[in-house]
Amino acid sequence: MNKKQQRLIAQFYASLDETTASELTSDQRKSIERAIIATGLGSNNKVDIRKSISIFNKRYFFVFLLGRDFRQQLRNESPFAVFMMTLLMALGVLSLFALAVVTLYLIKSALGIDIFHNFSFGIWDWFKELMNIT
Repeated sequence: MNKKQQRLIAQFYASLDETTASELTSDQRKSIERAIIATGLGSNNKVDIRKSISIFNKRYFFVFLLGRDFRQQLRNESPFAVFMMTLLMALGVLSLFALAVVTLYLIKSALGIDIFHNFSFGIWDWFKELMNIT
């Protein structure tokens, strides 16, 4: 058991009522600790980002976890969650593709290569103005 899992289990017992915690047998304690670790609450993820922000006097949070899934039971995902994940991945791939196209276009323009004579999208002129390149 790593330090993070030990800390989580200690917090769990601290949040329990003292009489309830004292009535637990050692088998019950071991079973609870195994359940906490098995559900992933005490997992050791490679990336674990948990942030909260205040916007217009309301607090919002986001959690980003990345690592191996050691849980024994898989979760059933709602159709909405599957749709949102598909949409986010499609937008990510589309954004990366657009960024690659714009980057290649800027490299082409910097090298002075004209594919279409007397036609420009204006991206190179905008980029030169943005970077103060003459």
